[in-house]
Amino acid sequence: MPRGVPYDLRIFEPPVPGWVYALGGDPAEGLERGDDSVAQVGCVNTGEQVAELQGKIEPIAFGELCWMLGTHYNTALIGIENNKDATSNLVLKQLRYPNIYFERRETRRAYRDPTSKLGWNTSELTRPMLIAQGRRWMQDKTAKPRSRKLLNQFKNFALHGNKFQGLPGSYDDLVMAWLICLEMMKVATLQAHRQQNELPATVQGIPVREVEDDDEDYSERLIRRVKAKERTPDYDSGMGRYMS
Repeated sequence: MPRGVPYDLRIFEPPVPGWVYALGGDPAEGLERGDDSVAQVGCVNTGEQVAELQGKIEPIAFGELCWMLGTHYNTALIGIENNKDATSNLVLKQLRYPNIYFERRETRRAYRDPTSKLGWNTSELTRPMLIAQGRRWMQDKTAKPRSRKLLNQFKNFALHGNKFQGLPGSYDDLVMAWLICLEMMKVATLQAHRQQNELPATVQGIPVREVEDDDEDYSERLIRRVKAKERTPDYDSGMGRYMS
């Protein structure tokens, strides 16, 4: 854990074994007069905000703290904004964090093109989507913020100029990190759903477990089972003939 870094860590709920979590990060430069670096953690199972990290944290320390927080919350999916600086995301990669969000290019189509770039990108296309999604989720109680500081920032978060942002004299770093966290919660939900409904690999209807290359005994047994199935009378009259 970084030492001598000024930050506040507010824990609202500890992690529950087996539950799924997501973290959204909005990094800053760590300057005394600049924005705060903020990480928000949400629980996919309940929609509740469970932790909030805030402080004048420079990018390297912020990446390390997000690694710590994400690891604590069951290896949460972490999406840190990559607009200005890639440092925090690179720190996660260097620390071999196993669940980092990769940017997807917004194309205005029904799906987003995956990229190899680490982190979340807030753009003129994705920012309105984040805000609309966050508003809807909080109105219908899908998402449940618990931080007073976050709710106070929402009071001054409004349409100013041509976009929603903190009004002059106020900040919106807690808000933006929370909105990114909600997007990560959505992505984590889809990931969990795919894992739960993943079809097992089969060879002609026989389930195949993952094996090491040198597991010759299992491979030979599988080959014998497949050949035996091919010799059964009903094989040629079923779907098997389409697999030959």
